[in-house]
Amino acid sequence: MAPELRPMADGEQAAFARSAAIPFLDPGNPDGERHWTDHLEVGRAWLAVDGDRVVGNCCTLTRDVVVPDGAVEPFAAVSGIGVHPTHRRQGLLGRMMAAMLDDARRRGEAFAMLWATESVIYGRLGFGAAVHTCDVRIDRRSAAFDGRSAVAPADVTIIDAGEAAAVLPGLHAACRRRRAGEVDRNAAVWRDVWADPPGRRGGGSQVMFAVTDGGYCAYRAAPDPRRLVVRDLQAVDDLTEAALFAYLAGVDLVERIDLLSRPLDDPLRWRLADPRRLETTRVGDLLWLRVLDVPAALTGRAWPHAADLVLDVRAHGQVPADDPAVGLWHLTTSAGAGAACEPAPPGAAADLVLGLADLGALHMGGVAPSALAAAGRMTEVKPGALARADALWPTVRQPGGSTTF
Repeated sequence: MAPELRPMADGEQAAFARSAAIPFLDPGNPDGERHWTDHLEVGRAWLAVDGDRVVGNCCTLTRDVVVPDGAVEPFAAVSGIGVHPTHRRQGLLGRMMAAMLDDARRRGEAFAMLWATESVIYGRLGFGAAVHTCDVRIDRRSAAFDGRSAVAPADVTIIDAGEAAAVLPGLHAACRRRRAGEVDRNAAVWRDVWADPPGRRGGGSQVMFAVTDGGYCAYRAAPDPRRLVVRDLQAVDDLTEAALFAYLAGVDLVERIDLLSRPLDDPLRWRLADPRRLETTRVGDLLWLRVLDVPAALTGRAWPHAADLVLDVRAHGQVPADDPAVGLWHLTTSAGAGAACEPAPPGAAADLVLGLADLGALHMGGVAPSALAAAGRMTEVKPGALARADALWPTVRQPGGSTTF
């Protein structure tokens, strides 16, 4: 018989954590158990049970994210999806995803997002890669700014985790509004930050926190070579961000600075006297987005231009043809304001044809419609429709992200 998929009951958080450790290859890790026990929400987690054994798990978390106009929208944060190796290829992943997405729709969430451990899986389920980031590194001795990009030194204070707990949550909430894709950090996320268990340090030091007016950075020292690994650098404006980097470049006993999960259009390269010395070591997907309610998703933000488009959103991969987001949608936008979106009347002619995952990829403004069309993922039916769509989904400021879930 197929395993039963049922909601996790209160009191089963530890069972969920032990189950999740199997597919994530991390059994016996007390930090992993504490993480899941802390984050799980009763009513938003599920267990797959075969007899008396838990053989799979999944959950969604109640979170919000900055969208391209700077507004904040709630979404379903899909996490903790795992099927034990003994029960693969039995349809559990599809059943889990259906349970989570149906629940999110009932809660009125217009879209879901996830971090993909394996990128080939989730496109078939209607998720599009909506946010990409990069990791960069630079020899500290080559980190001087060009004379035209000089900034005033920041008045930086180094604080411990206890002090940071009182300061950083408010700073992060203010800083994240600069970029689409930045997810909120609830108390459980911050407890992960303060805990900083040795197993997460990769052989490096404890995390250090440096704070200034309007920004902060969190970093650790790592060996071979001696370097600073910067996982979180947040600022309310470009000058404060540059001043924090200048502070990091002035730390002694360091050969290299590694900055992780930076936006693709990070202006740092353009500040450097020798920009060639900034090496990009990784470019990759960060957040995958799945639209659940097309009208709610497309009217939940302001738009830069007025436009009138009919979008033919199609099922693909394992997306069922009767998915509520699939269909012909009439979108009308107003410059600097909201939009109206409703099912197009029968027989209406589409301007653009795209898959559901591609609509998700567009949502944060990280890719131009014309780029998707050039890749064969979108079709322009009416001449000029792509140009109008490019104006609606501009990539003026790339989305970014620094918060896991």
